[in-house]
Amino acid sequence: MKNNSKKIYSLAFVLVCGLLQAQESFPDDVQDVPADDYLPLLFVTAIGIAYWLIHKRKLVK
Repeated sequence: MKNNSKKIYSLAFVLVCGLLQAQESFPDDVQDVPADDYLPLLFVTAIGIAYWLIHKRKLVK
């Protein structure tokens, strides 16, 4: 059973890789857009809230 599942996952991996390579190339005629200014603040806020929630959960247990 273990060997059979390994073959199935290997076949699925090969098929997915083949589909990824079969995509058409992306035309690079678009202008590069810089990241918005609020994204670093958003990431810092998200990390702070996640830390606060994890810390709060540890105190309750």
